[in-house]
Amino acid sequence: MDRQPKPYKDFDLTRVHIVDKHYVPPKARRPDEIARRHSLPRGTVLLEKQRDGISIASDILQQDYDRPDEDFIIETLGASALNAGWYTFAQGAPVMRRRLKLPELADDDADWRETRSGLLVKIREGLVGATHMAESVRISHVNRLETHRQAALLGRQLGNVSLKLTSLPIANAPMGQSAFDIQDAARLRSLDALETARTFADRTLGLHPSIAQLADPDSPLSVYWRRNAPDGAYNAYEQALEEHPYRR
Repeated sequence: MDRQPKPYKDFDLTRVHIVDKHYVPPKARRPDEIARRHSLPRGTVLLEKQRDGISIASDILQQDYDRPDEDFIIETLGASALNAGWYTFAQGAPVMRRRLKLPELADDDADWRETRSGLLVKIREGLVGATHMAESVRISHVNRLETHRQAALLGRQLGNVSLKLTSLPIANAPMGQSAFDIQDAARLRSLDALETARTFADRTLGLHPSIAQLADPDSPLSVYWRRNAPDGAYNAYEQALEEHPYRR
């Protein structure tokens, strides 16, 4: 009897992904905020936006949603987190590919299948952890310490969370479906998410989606969310934004 091939476990994030149309935080308008920014090392504001955007995404995903809301959130946050992972993990890397981990959804030897609730817990925990990691990167940057290793860990975390989020609809796979087929489905969904992350700018936003934009209510991603999200996702973003003060 032919042996079933081993299930896919890894996913490559290539160094060549997006080349322009990147988000840049808007200039400050208030004198006190202008002065604050001048006192900080260059790039700090984007790191602040990234930390707060991850926290907002984490808040959004603390709720359960109906299918239209969930589909919108998975596509939009999945692409935004994957791009954020690329920016901090693969952009300008000395190697052509950075390796992420596909979520493990099945193990035939253990007669185990990942549940939807179990995967959602891992997504939520991953975003909480990413928020703390993003703050550590910001602190190191403000203190003019080396951040390369911390940023790489954060980028990998965001990329892996994105792949888990993308695979959420195929959790609770039946025992009659092989682990290889389930993991192959996760891989294909991840490839689709990567293509969405790469083409979202041309199709919809004009800029590539990134999780930092969630902390800027006037960013292309935030405006897109408010204009296009179903009611549940819209209300969740508005509530999360209210609980995260932003600077102008």
